[in-house]
Amino acid sequence: MGIIYIDKIIMRMIFLKIGMRTIKTSIALTISISLAYLFELNSPFFAGIAAIIAMQGNLVDSYRMGRDRILGTILGAGIGLLGSFISIGNPLIIGIGTIIIIYLCNRLGWSKSITIATVVFISIIMSVERGQELSYSLNRVLDTFVGIIVAVVVNFVISPPLTKDKIHTESLRIINKFSQVLKVIIMEGELENGKEHLADIEEKLETIDKEYPILMKEMNIKLYKKELGDVNLEQSRILLRRLHINLSSLIEMGAEHKVNLANANIINNKYSINIIGSHVQSDLDIVYNYHLITSIEILQELRQMFRLSN
Repeated sequence: MGIIYIDKIIMRMIFLKIGMRTIKTSIALTISISLAYLFELNSPFFAGIAAIIAMQGNLVDSYRMGRDRILGTILGAGIGLLGSFISIGNPLIIGIGTIIIIYLCNRLGWSKSITIATVVFISIIMSVERGQELSYSLNRVLDTFVGIIVAVVVNFVISPPLTKDKIHTESLRIINKFSQVLKVIIMEGELENGKEHLADIEEKLETIDKEYPILMKEMNIKLYKKELGDVNLEQSRILLRRLHINLSSLIEMGAEHKVNLANANIINNKYSINIIGSHVQSDLDIVYNYHLITSIEILQELRQMFRLSN
């Protein structure tokens, strides 16, 4: 029993160090090559390469990479087949065929398929034996199909990298960071420390901004089922940006401002501290208090949206 328990701990440590995408790439590669051997395909190598390329960090990119590779493979195999009928291994035919492939890919909007189409074309026209042109070309397409289909299925089935989950997790981290920044401003007045926190938050917000278009694409292909209680990530993204602007303004204004009575009462009740509010307010104090209460309200709205305790 002790040995089994130690083995489990070792396995957990291994999986913690190795990323899930790495593990899934290995699984897809193993299955693709195994299927290529099982069905005696012409080149397991191409099946394996297709699986590696099609395994992407999100499902939309995985699907698109697979689609682009299939389109490129079909085009490259077709042009390679025609070229091999004319002259196998002829440099002039290879040059003309490459021009045709690049032209067609650009005209059809398949620019990301150019590389694979050219590689398949060259592999066919330089490697095929006379009389084997058609079967060799079909096998090259079939090899690629196997690798792509396996990779896409593995990526969808095994721990799918859902962008919704990524954005949700990153949003929670940002909200917690915002809470720290607000407390630093209110309770400690350490503005430099607040600036460091905001710089870290800015990086996380940029990550969400980069992931958000992918989320929209995943929603357009109906990857998610709308469930009761789902967080509105579009609205939360807007609120996070608004909160960032308000807290940045507070830090830029500095610490020498008076908190008004209303805000002091809210802060004291919320954070269980004792800030003395002021009756006398300058114009800058009024602006400061506006950003302060707005930040508190937005943060509260975000915490309620993500069902976080106060």
